[in-house]
Amino acid sequence: MCHFLISLTMVSALILITQREAYAIRPFVTDDARVVGKGLAQMESWFISDREHLGHNVLGAIGPTDWLEITTGFVHGSGYHGADIGYTITGPLFQLKTLVHEAKPNALPGLAFAAGVLSPFGSGLLTPKGVNTFGYMALTQALFNNDLLLHANLGVATADKKTHLMVTPITGFGFQAQAIAGLHAVGEVHYGDPYDPISPTGETQIGFRYFVNDNLQFDGTVGRHIENNYNYDQWWTLGIRIVSPPLW
Repeated sequence: MCHFLISLTMVSALILITQREAYAIRPFVTDDARVVGKGLAQMESWFISDREHLGHNVLGAIGPTDWLEITTGFVHGSGYHGADIGYTITGPLFQLKTLVHEAKPNALPGLAFAAGVLSPFGSGLLTPKGVNTFGYMALTQALFNNDLLLHANLGVATADKKTHLMVTPITGFGFQAQAIAGLHAVGEVHYGDPYDPISPTGETQIGFRYFVNDNLQFDGTVGRHIENNYNYDQWWTLGIRIVSPPLW
């Protein structure tokens, strides 16, 4: 399996050579003002783990136009402590994102709007209580020839708690700064997660992104809850992002 993954990564790096600006954001919660691009497909996959859980997130997106992105995905994993022991899965998620203004260096910020729905299906710990929805605005300011990117989000998420509809604000600020060659430092502070509206909390993450090229990227982060009322207040992530050559 290890040799297969290494071979797959090397093949991907050789095949995916189309050059574009890349602003990939997940596993960060603070989103960016970009879309994948007309005729392109994107896959983002990352593991997240703390002292009690291991999760695997998969998001796939496609660009029917140069201003619209359609995303779907799911999350699955397992708990290995206390009542959370066992396999769990939920999804799919559906999201539409529209690009209003592209982020360009030393110009007006890029602007995008996103809205989506989380289906009520699942098994185990991650099973939602009902249909959840979200919508937010994303801003991206590009500086110094894209060597520094600043991201800001503002929106709301709703969660069906059976007895009432829970409405949570979504706010976030993040950055990406080039360090050496393809290596970038990244960080964020946010409150609320559109993909997890049932558990609003303040969180912060910091880590790296490494761009092999604009079609292949690796990332890793460490994060923690700002409030200290969680048993698993720290976690880590490790992920990959792949963008296809033009499909049409």
